[in-house]
Parts: sequence; structure tokens; C-alpha cells
Amino acid sequence: MSTRETQVTAPAGAIVGTSDGEVRTFHSIPYAHVPAPFESPAPAPTGLLIDATAPDPSTTRLSITTPEGARRNDDLPVIVFIHGGRFEEGSHTDTFSNPEGFARAGFVHVRVGYRLKFPGMLPLSGDAPHEYRAVQDCATALSWIQRNIEPFGGDPTNVTIVGHSAGADIALWLARRDHYKGEFRRAVVASPVFPRRSFAARKWAARGALGTPLLRGELNALAARNPKRIARAYGRFRTQYATDIALGPFPLEAGALARVPLVVTSTRDEFMPMVRGLDRVGMGKPAATLMARHMGVAKGHTRAYLERAAAMDPHAAGGRLISDAMCRRWVDQIAEGAPGELWQAELLPTDTRPAYHSKELTPAFSTGTRLNAWLTHFARTGEAGWRPYAEDRTVMRVRLDGAGAEEVTDPLGYLRGVFAPVAQEH
Repeated sequence: MSTRETQVTAPAGAIVGTSDGEVRTFHSIPYAHVPAPFESPAPAPTGLLIDATAPDPSTTRLSITTPEGARRNDDLPVIVFIHGGRFEEGSHTDTFSNPEGFARAGFVHVRVGYRLKFPGMLPLSGDAPHEYRAVQDCATALSWIQRNIEPFGGDPTNVTIVGHSAGADIALWLARRDHYKGEFRRAVVASPVFPRRSFAARKWAARGALGTPLLRGELNALAARNPKRIARAYGRFRTQYATDIALGPFPLEAGALARVPLVVTSTRDEFMPMVRGLDRVGMGKPAATLMARHMGVAKGHTRAYLERAAAMDPHAAGGRLISDAMCRRWVDQIAEGAPGELWQAELLPTDTRPAYHSKELTPAFSTGTRLNAWLTHFARTGEAGWRPYAEDRTVMRVRLDGAGAEEVTDPLGYLRGVFAPVAQEH
């Protein structure tokens, strides 16, 4: 299909994108000014001529996709997608969130990029508590959206953020009371994965990998001289945390969230493939017994937890531990502690699609699926379609193809009390 140039005039400036006659796309729009890799972002300059006709994955920017005819005062709902990738990979130019499909369904779809690895997540002296540059990037993008989305046809009062994995962590951090500015109305938080240890426990490894003091000025100077050294240092650092997020927001405090409506989800078998080889040869349970304390299981809880894990998955106790420790424990913690309205869902496998980490993204974002119909309805109306978690710990359990939906009670309750509070882990 042939394309032509199209233009939107907004406070940011004259933004030139492309149109295929049905959908308009504006690639890699600068939403922030970042003076150096380890500095906080500032708002981007305004009143510029912005060439947004081609994607540039090397930049920390955002991309917008709209219906062809969308104009100011159309007040279309806005979906803001924050990608995952362990804070190590992913870009605002990724298209698996199906921006064109959402635009054809009457949405303004925004993909937000943020700084990764050490520039995005390395805590430095002088940072405010609970502050991370990757989160600051996304907060700056949300402010840009508030100021500029109306000329694209979007309604700045009906913004839903959707975050997956590391992106779900960012969505939750943006929803903290000390960060929330009312710039989104609700959030979908899919399979959040938080680190199990504080950066204080890992600072030695970061300092050793970088070979320099962890000071903003030193790191900015190093990045200017030898940016590849920063990337190589992160690669060395993260190899020590294969079963965890090497760097990420810490600690998760569900009670610190603002009263923002949340849907929080997990897949049943998140990280089962990570130890599939051990489970297949019958070594999963012995390995899980040895790994339990390392994975955060509280002292004295290993045997009882592994008995429950084996009852759920007789041949995958190792995979069950990895899945629960890396993801599902956090989902339960959020559901138990968030002060606002919250709905929880657990996604089950189909006959042809396992319920592993990220396997829900294709059916959720593909036009015409039942999960996509649910997501678009929630983003338009704020109605989840099942009872809130607070009502008897109600959870919607549904297959990845959207079939077999049923409300169940407390399916993650077996995790409660199993994992040591993060402040007590060492």
C-alpha cells in the first residue's frame, strides 16, 4: 500500500508523519531533552518542525498511530504501551502491540521508549527516593502526551497505560502516590517482574563491572568517551543475576500506590521454560529445593511450598518456583495491597499455546480476539467485566484464546507468606 506524508500541528511543533489512507503513523517523536545518558530528562523544545516519517530505534522517543480521519475534538481513547525486556531491550519502534490495529478500531496508540540498562536504571547518589531515569523518561512522555495528543484526535482525559514485564514495573511506579500526576486514568499491568534484592546488595558488582566510581559526572564522561564500555560493563554485571531482574525499581510497595484503577495479570506458567531441561529429567524438585532460599522462599517454608508446587505441576516443580519467584508473587502482593480498585486475571494455556511469559501479548493485541475485545473495552470504558479482587479475592481465570472464562477465588493464595519480605532477604 502506498503512503504519503501527513502533518499534525501541536504545541510540540509541526509533526510530519505518513499515511496509508487508513492509518497515520508518526515515528520517533522527541518528547524529552536528555543532556547526558545519566542525567534526568527535561521537556523537549516546542515549536519545531519534526520529521516523524521513519522509525529510529536508536533514540529514546515515542511513536503515535491514529485513524486517518482523527482530528482535534474527536476525543478518541488513548492507549500508551510501555514495552518490557528486563530493562535491557525493546524500543518504541516495536510493532507487536499492533498500533495499526488499534488505530483502525478507533484508538490513538502511543508507544513509549525509555533508557535501558545502566543509563535507565542505575541508582546514583543525588537521586530522589524511588527515582529511576527510565521511569522519569516515561513520566516526561506522559506529560508530552497530555500537552499534544488532542491534535492527533486523542482524549487526554481517557488515557490507559499498558505495561508488560519491565514495562509493567514502570506502569506501577508511575502509579505511586509520589509519582502520580493524574496523566493517565487507568493501567493494565501484565506479568510484572521486580528484582528480589536491593541495589545496595549489588552495588559492588556494578562498580566492578564499570571500573569507575558510580558518580553521575564520571559516568557521563565515560559514556562520552567510550559508550561501548558502558554496554559491555552492563553485560558483565547482569550475568550474575540470571534468575532475576538485574536492575529495576525496588522495593515494590503496593500500599504506596495511588488510587488508580488497575488490572493486574499473570500467565499460569510464566518462566517454566527456564528450567525445562531439569524438570524433564526429574531433577526439577531437587534443584528447586536447593534454589528456594536463593529465590526468596522464607526459611522454614520450602518443603510446604514445594509440596503445593508439585501438586500443581508434578513434573515441573523447578519451573513453578521460577515462575512464582520472578513474577506471580508480585502479582499477589499488588492485589493484596493496592489501595485502589483492582481486578486480577490469570491466563491459562490453550491446546496449542503455552501460558508462558509474553505469550499473552499476541492474543491481547491482535484485532478480533476475545482478549483484544476485552482490552479495547476496558480502555474505552474502565469496565473490566468481572468482580473486583476485593470481593472475596475474586480472580478471572481465562485461556489465552479468551475461552473458558470463569471467576475463581484466590488462585495465588498458596504464595502468601511463602516468600520473605524483601527487606529481610540477604
